[in-house]
Amino acid sequence: MIAPHRLRGDIRLDGITKSFGETQALAGISLAARPGTFLVLLGPSGCGKSTLLRVVAGLEAPTGGRLLLEGRDVTGLPPAQRGIAMVFQSYALFPHLSVAENIVFGLRARHVAAAERQGRLAETAEMLGLTKLLGRRPGQLSGGQQQRVALARAVVAQAPICLMDEPLSNLDAKLRAEMRREIRALQQRLGITMVYVTHDQAEAMSMADQVVLMRDGCVEQDATPAELYARPASVFAASFIGTPPMSLLRLVSGQNGAEVAGAPGVTVAPAEAAGQLLGLRPEDVAPVDGPGLPGRVQAAEFLGAETVLTVAVGDGAEVMQVRVPGHHALASGTPLRLKLPPAVHLFDSTSGRRLPDRPTT
Repeated sequence: MIAPHRLRGDIRLDGITKSFGETQALAGISLAARPGTFLVLLGPSGCGKSTLLRVVAGLEAPTGGRLLLEGRDVTGLPPAQRGIAMVFQSYALFPHLSVAENIVFGLRARHVAAAERQGRLAETAEMLGLTKLLGRRPGQLSGGQQQRVALARAVVAQAPICLMDEPLSNLDAKLRAEMRREIRALQQRLGITMVYVTHDQAEAMSMADQVVLMRDGCVEQDATPAELYARPASVFAASFIGTPPMSLLRLVSGQNGAEVAGAPGVTVAPAEAAGQLLGLRPEDVAPVDGPGLPGRVQAAEFLGAETVLTVAVGDGAEVMQVRVPGHHALASGTPLRLKLPPAVHLFDSTSGRRLPDRPTT
């Protein structure tokens, strides 16, 4: 019987570094995941997320730092002694073996008794809808079915920690959405700790309990999806999260406070915000008939339930995006005024780090 691992599976990384020659891939990564957490390592290509996952798996040895799994220092241990399961991007299925043989391959290698192997196989196959496919070969399966076999091979090991390296990147958009829901439901049902690598923010925001956003081998922000979206810690986080991402506008000194560059006469923040960057989520800004920030429509992209407007602010020195519900067929050059939210995001223009929120004026 596959039992939930509610009290096992905690992960802690203390100052993990990794260098390949003179290239530093990881620069002192420290983070922790509680048991039963779905943790997503998110970031652009080359940020170090897959390297970090390989360090946790034991496939790469860190240059420095410590790795603790369930309170045990495993920094120097090989993968087989870490008590983890892993799902690869390529699925790594043996083409000459049946689905059943692929699923229990690891159990057979660890000399698990035949009766227990069969019991685990039957339960795992039922859980993932593979019972009728156990006699087939991987070449006879669809991409989604192959992904389920790879998941089954990880689940059948009954490890409290499961690592996933961009497992959905080979699937089409519809199937990716379905598999996101299945993987999340499976993780919650089993209560395992899952570390999931992706560059797709939709996967991170829809699946994770904890998102670790990485950049250039460092942790840019470690937060829940809601916090990451509502309070991005930096310009990089603000521009990476969100579709469309947060608009970032330069602020300059005005007569009564800070104004958006190129839009004189409209004060949007206190005077001390001048010289910094103003962050606005597209859905937090709305066209109004009365006073507001002036602009002209550059483009209108109709997406079905909503329209995304690209707006040149003031004299066009700054450009922002505005999300409005419904269909708005506005021609390029159409003038409009924009109402800003009660409080705005501010970022330091030099460091890119978040500043305390300020009310709009």
